[in-house]
Amino acid sequence: MRSLQEVGPEYARAAQVLKKGDSPLALAKVDCTIHKSVASKFGIEGFPTLKLFTNGVASEYNGGRTESEIVSWMKKKTGPASKVLTTVAEVEAFHADSEVAVVYFGDNAADLEVFQRVARSNDDTLFGNIANEEAYTKFGVKAGTVVLFKKFDDKRNDTTEITEEGLKAFISKNASPLVMKFDEKCAQLVFGKATPGLFLYRDRNSEKAAELDAIFTAIASKVQGKIQVVITDITEGLETRLAEYIGVTSKDLPTVRIHDTRVDLKKFNMDAEITEANVLNFVNDWEAGKLKANLKSEEIPVTQEGDVIVLVGKSFYTIVLDDTKDVLVEFYAPWCGHCKKLTPIYDELAKNLKHNKNLIIAKMDSTTNETEAVSIQGFPTIKFWPAGKKSAPMDFNGDRTVEGFTKFLQEHATNPVTLKQEDL
Repeated sequence: MRSLQEVGPEYARAAQVLKKGDSPLALAKVDCTIHKSVASKFGIEGFPTLKLFTNGVASEYNGGRTESEIVSWMKKKTGPASKVLTTVAEVEAFHADSEVAVVYFGDNAADLEVFQRVARSNDDTLFGNIANEEAYTKFGVKAGTVVLFKKFDDKRNDTTEITEEGLKAFISKNASPLVMKFDEKCAQLVFGKATPGLFLYRDRNSEKAAELDAIFTAIASKVQGKIQVVITDITEGLETRLAEYIGVTSKDLPTVRIHDTRVDLKKFNMDAEITEANVLNFVNDWEAGKLKANLKSEEIPVTQEGDVIVLVGKSFYTIVLDDTKDVLVEFYAPWCGHCKKLTPIYDELAKNLKHNKNLIIAKMDSTTNETEAVSIQGFPTIKFWPAGKKSAPMDFNGDRTVEGFTKFLQEHATNPVTLKQEDL
């Protein structure tokens, strides 16, 4: 959700922190608009993209985008899964420094093995363990207890169910506030970790804001563990970016939406009056699979201007899935700098190849149009649907030049792609 301009300074500060701490960890950056072969090799389609390289092997970065979150994620990925604590003071300091910290009290070998497996699979939460009778007494636990300490809601949660599945469910349920505002942490939870979100979009300055907030606060404990409750405006920072991404405007406020990010982003709009009963019914219907996802679409253009065909949600399948046509589609956002840079290249490509009657060069504004056929993770996203092979669209992986696009199409199109004589 954050732009390169927003993440860049955080990344630079994180690099300085790791350097000052004499850490063996290093942060680096690559300009993929210059080093295009690197972007192609590692499947880089959107910016910024972060990856961790360990002994030359790349893995996805799925942590937060702030200085502290980047540093914590790197240390967690390369350090011990669970920190050994020895005194009450160490436990207190351990959880005092963190929004959320999970501590196992005990020394059972089987429990510790399970605890550490869960710790290794959780990148954003600190894990520690202690075997100390004084600590058991101080924190009111018996050996074999896991305590999740947090700085919000009820401050701590305990469990004695030491199974991998049980611990993961326990942490997932309790490690986030019952009600969140939409900030970087919330964005990472919902969109980075594929946690479904129940969103109330409203104007904080409206007369009904307090009443609406109270309704969602009351609902939060009733849907805990199923879906994350989020209350947000649309006018500041990430809120504005989210509203643009989802397609919520001031005319829509207040509005209740579910954003289900578990596979691809699916959006569900509640049409009923905002009451506690109606919102709970909305969540129950979503959970039961009774809701139909909402897809944005502009109206189909009456005429097509220019050589690049303009797609909208309503016309996507008719044009793209025409089995006789090879179709190249750019999914873009009007505010995307890389998309703007690509526009003259894409226009020239379409002009050069327009005599190929079974080839379509198209584009779709993904901020105002959607299709279930594609999950957009970054801009621009460029995909190709060959004629006769519509069930297997291809990611464009060539150079983003007229020559690069032309070469890709000539290699992968079902129909022959020819150049005009003057272009040869």
